[in-house]
Amino acid sequence: MWSSNWEIATIDIDRATEFSGDDVDRYSSLVDLKENYEFATVVIPALGVDGCVIGVSVQRDGEIDTVPSPVYIMDDDATGCFFHATTSASTAMTIVFRIGGIRWLRVKADTNQASDKTFYCRGFNRVTTG
Repeated sequence: MWSSNWEIATIDIDRATEFSGDDVDRYSSLVDLKENYEFATVVIPALGVDGCVIGVSVQRDGEIDTVPSPVYIMDDDATGCFFHATTSASTAMTIVFRIGGIRWLRVKADTNQASDKTFYCRGFNRVTTG
């Protein structure tokens, strides 16, 4: 297994919008994992989030104005897919998301956050060599 360094993603409710459809109370800053990764680990800090579901949205490039998209993963027999998200979190929690070989992502809350939230993100792959 190999992994990236920890990167910070912040939902900053006072930042300027960065892309079409941006909701600054829900989307974090853009995270660059520096390489493409199959999985992302997201750490929600001890103060948690304001009663919501946390997911990740990904981007094909590192441009701030690129509109991120949700991640859907096909199930084992390729008959369906599911949106990758967590259950509500109000305490510290660490979540692993399957992101499908992506370098750039944003953490996304499904409801507006009343204050800034900081998350720690790290990409990883299961194999040890490229």
